[in-house]
Amino acid sequence: MKKFFFVSVLASALLLGCNNNKPGAITVKSEDGKTTTTVNAGDMATVAEDYQKKAEELQKLAPYTLDQLKAMLPEEIGGAKRAKYSANSAMGAAYAEGEYPMNDSTQVNVKIFDCAGQAGAGIYSMQYLGMMNFQSESDEEYTKTVDFNGSRAVEHLDKNDNEASFMYLAGDRLLVTVEGRNTDVDMLRKIASNLNLK
Repeated sequence: MKKFFFVSVLASALLLGCNNNKPGAITVKSEDGKTTTTVNAGDMATVAEDYQKKAEELQKLAPYTLDQLKAMLPEEIGGAKRAKYSANSAMGAAYAEGEYPMNDSTQVNVKIFDCAGQAGAGIYSMQYLGMMNFQSESDEEYTKTVDFNGSRAVEHLDKNDNEASFMYLAGDRLLVTVEGRNTDVDMLRKIASNLNLK
């Protein structure tokens, strides 16, 4: 149901964002009134053009190999050593993931997607571009777009499950998601700031 609500709001924003009247922010509440979603439709059309150009550039790049992606995962994050890692290439899009247990109850995962090539550019468009200028908040969770390292990032916090994520673009082609269990977004943002991905 939440996905349907998000898709409905995103579709409305995209349609209105293409309007020459350049509307401002669109805010929609769910039927039960618990979730509020805001999309800045006025900025979305301009941003979409820029990101569409970026997606076209990404399609022309040669994707990294799985070994190259695995080598980008840090051995250690915030004093926690990498417990395990994996790398996969599904339908032409390659990604690597590392798991970093901080203690018995806290774990951080780092996922790196290569957005090069046609499949990678598709991931860039669906997972990153689709979240620009988006904000959703309820008593249980929130998702919003924030400024990060001169670009944009998406942060999410699930208050009930105490899980958070922070997603951003690094090195002009790597879609990086830092996820944490029993962590907050500030901790994930700090980890992301210290990752040296180019």
